[in-house]
Amino acid sequence: MARNTERPPTGPSSEPKRRKKSDTPLREDHSAALNAVEHSRAASRGETRGSKEGKSGKQVDASVRKSSAPPGAVEKTGERSRLMPDEIRERFIGIGSKYYFPDGVAAFTDHGAKLTTRSENTEVIRSLIAVAQAREWSEIKVTGTERFRKEAWFAARLVGLEVRGYTPSEFEQERLVRAIARREAGAAGREGNGTPSEREDRFAGQRSSRSAEEQGPIMGRLVDHGRANYRHNPKEPMSYYVRIETDRGDREIWGVDLERAFRESLSRPTIGDQVTARSDGRDPVTVSAPRRDPEGRVVGKEDIATHRNRWIVERSDFLAERAAAAQTFRDAAIKAADGVKAHPELQGSYLQLQAAKLGAERDIRDSDDRERFVARARAAIADSIERGEPLEPVRLRGRAARTPDPEKSKTPDQTPTR
Repeated sequence: MARNTERPPTGPSSEPKRRKKSDTPLREDHSAALNAVEHSRAASRGETRGSKEGKSGKQVDASVRKSSAPPGAVEKTGERSRLMPDEIRERFIGIGSKYYFPDGVAAFTDHGAKLTTRSENTEVIRSLIAVAQAREWSEIKVTGTERFRKEAWFAARLVGLEVRGYTPSEFEQERLVRAIARREAGAAGREGNGTPSEREDRFAGQRSSRSAEEQGPIMGRLVDHGRANYRHNPKEPMSYYVRIETDRGDREIWGVDLERAFRESLSRPTIGDQVTARSDGRDPVTVSAPRRDPEGRVVGKEDIATHRNRWIVERSDFLAERAAAAQTFRDAAIKAADGVKAHPELQGSYLQLQAAKLGAERDIRDSDDRERFVARARAAIADSIERGEPLEPVRLRGRAARTPDPEKSKTPDQTPTR
């Protein structure tokens, strides 16, 4: 899943080096809920009775058989219950039955017929499903947090596994159908058990990141959003994420300003809505981050100068209306009265432009300079309208003075309009 990620700074390098196995046993973070994917007992009984999906494994995806059954992948000869795909062994560091990220953060524990984790990390969830698929679990049971069960359900159904323990919404069912349709369409680069964007997401940290401005707006259906540890890793600081289903698959964006963007959104998007998320500039910030040694151990703290993206998240139909209003406003041949008739919300913007004209007439002598100033003002206001920023309010002179209500003074007639 190609993703634009704004990670809260955690050190001079965002790429943790692969660390050696430590002599000190590492443990899962017990402050988080225990999530699990386990082989369904109902499925096991069915396989015992001779299910075609049992020992023969005829219905297992060929790509999985190829990647998950190399020599030495099974810890004990003939025991498929302990099979671990090479891709998982390469991605994580295994110490006994426990698997860790290269920086030492616990990923999951292998109990044979059950896989547990205290993480909601998307990469971990997909890895658990890959293990279940390699072990030919035709049906699984998921337990734990709602987000974990939702993500595990989606990843498992995408590769054809039956799932118990989670009831999807209508939107989630539709999203699954669209994901399967995209995969079966055979678009370039699709292989394995996910869309191209999902596979790219697994190795997002290994790719050179582009800024949000270079990537441009992200448009699609709103899948999920909320506060969470960065990349759903309990060892990371809190941030905010937005997941959007695009034509090419899911995109997940991270950034602390996204919370404000949703709180101040004028169109109030909800799950399933068509939305557009766009970075609207950067604010310089200085943060205190841990300093790590070459093996990833925290050895101190340091101040880092970085930036924070500012975001706008609105329903796409709302922004389409704004784009049409901006186009009307940009046309100098359209009179203000006609523009307001077509788009009543522009009344304050036309008053703002009129104020700019009056100021130019007062302060600028040259007529050509006045025209250029007004043209620039018109263009700047139109750009603001199109970006979805709050519109200039209509100020009613004298009304506040005639109505000295203390309650009304708390909410003046200058509230931005849609």
